Amino acid sequence: MSGFADHIATLQAELPALPAAQALRRSGLADLRRTGLPGRKVEAWKFTSLQPVEKRGWHLAANGAAPFAAPLPDGVTLVPIAEALAEQGEALAKALAPAGHEPADALVSLNAALLRDGWLLDVAPGVQLPKPIHLDLRNDDADGLANITCLLRLGEGAALALFESHEGGGFSNSRIKIELAPGARLFHARLQRQAADAYHAGLTEARLGAGAEYRHVSLMLGAAIARHELAVTLAGEGAQLDAQGLSLARGKAHLDHTLRLAHEAPGCNSNQLFKNVVDDHGHAVFQGRIRVAPGAQQTDAQQLCRTLLLSDDAAIDTKPELEILADDVKCSHGATVGDLDANMLFYLRARGIDAALARRLLLEGFAAEILEAIPAGDLRLPFIAALEDWFAA
Repeated sequence: MSGFADHIATLQAELPALPAAQALRRSGLADLRRTGLPGRKVEAWKFTSLQPVEKRGWHLAANGAAPFAAPLPDGVTLVPIAEALAEQGEALAKALAPAGHEPADALVSLNAALLRDGWLLDVAPGVQLPKPIHLDLRNDDADGLANITCLLRLGEGAALALFESHEGGGFSNSRIKIELAPGARLFHARLQRQAADAYHAGLTEARLGAGAEYRHVSLMLGAAIARHELAVTLAGEGAQLDAQGLSLARGKAHLDHTLRLAHEAPGCNSNQLFKNVVDDHGHAVFQGRIRVAPGAQQTDAQQLCRTLLLSDDAAIDTKPELEILADDVKCSHGATVGDLDANMLFYLRARGIDAALARRLLLEGFAAEILEAIPAGDLRLPFIAALEDWFAA
């Protein structure tokens, strides 16, 4: 029994009673006691250690999670997860139950053990929201553990743009579960720009029905240790995934993008492009696993990771994986690592641009491909501001 699990048990005792969540909390704590937080001996966590998190005496952060949206149209409900559990009981608790019981899933167990804060969003079939919904999952408590659970369910043919942001400090452990019915479309932009001494663990799980489309863009440029895991199941024929991400690591920041993608139905397409810019003693991680199940014929799955290392002390670990159990597929993965193009720097310097500005222009150009995946307008503005702040520092 780990000391960390004992500490979580103490925090769990402080939670308000929520009968519908009791079984989830109990099983989550039991799993956490059995496995502890994942360490480097766990294959999925071999590049990232949460040891500093275990050494801190966290208290429960106040519920700072808040959604901001225009007035919601008919057919859309957005309620606190605790209220939804009280109303929907076992059916909702079953939807939130962790799927696995391995050490790699310990943060899901932690999330269940402290289930209290978060949101349930239901969009009825055919409803298309005209403006994005913003999930502001900030943690303003430097010694607080913010534990957020969100479930998003889009009915058949529904469409939504979602902006998820993480700011502040402390330790944030978030789980976003997404269910897309056939023909549903979701654009999901995720920004993590927490303080340099913060810790961040985020899991996004998405399951796509036939013909559903999920577009995901992730920008990470904060925290001492941050990991975002994207787990997507293409469960229905013709489902589509486009996932892009950018990590900007400087100082001693450790930023980890990990993907688990399961092609389970025929005729599905997925495209993944992830980039990293690493300076000083920063460390970036990219892990991308694609599994094509038997019978998932005519799969098209493409994955690419590109990294710029700007100092001799910067580091990157990449681990692409393909498991193909069908024979009519088109799959590829690749990774590149390098510095800024010396010829391009020379070209800019030769035209009177000083060295610092030349480097910034090239870095902005490298990042622009990811930024352009976000629709122009209000949704893109916070990402532009975050990039400008990072490049100006």
